[in-house]
Amino acid sequence: MAKQNQHSLNKRGITPLMGGMLLVSFAVAVGVVVMNLGSAQVEEAAQCPIDIGLRFANIGGKDQICYNAAKKEISFTLENGVNINVDGLIVNIIGTQQAPSFELNDAKIGKAGTHLGKVSYDTTVSGDIRQVKISPKVVLYDAEQICVEQALVSESIGPC
Repeated sequence: MAKQNQHSLNKRGITPLMGGMLLVSFAVAVGVVVMNLGSAQVEEAAQCPIDIGLRFANIGGKDQICYNAAKKEISFTLENGVNINVDGLIVNIIGTQQAPSFELNDAKIGKAGTHLGKVSYDTTVSGDIRQVKISPKVVLYDAEQICVEQALVSESIGPC
């Protein structure tokens, strides 16, 4: 009987130190996988995590957006908030015939800055203006994001 116990002690196995290291490395690997899946979910859900504060300039109780029929262009004045610089604009114009989009990369607005913008639009081609939507582009963590949920929308565009 004593010989049988001595024989079972001579079997090789992993030491408690190696077992502990294996458990720790397995826990780290599982943690990395869970964190990667979690961060991917957050990135998909959060489109624009900062409040930009972009708005139409308001003079005399009227938003500064109008259509100049002679020049065939929409003119607007925007004011940026104090939180972040705007690095460009996406202007979508919904007409009765067409819905053109314009990307204004030169429309850079600093914090608490103002931008005077103009976009060409021909009512004879695209129809009467039903809606103008202006979406800001910002750079967050070295990635450009278009904040459509903070877009400015105007449905009453008067003459200039």
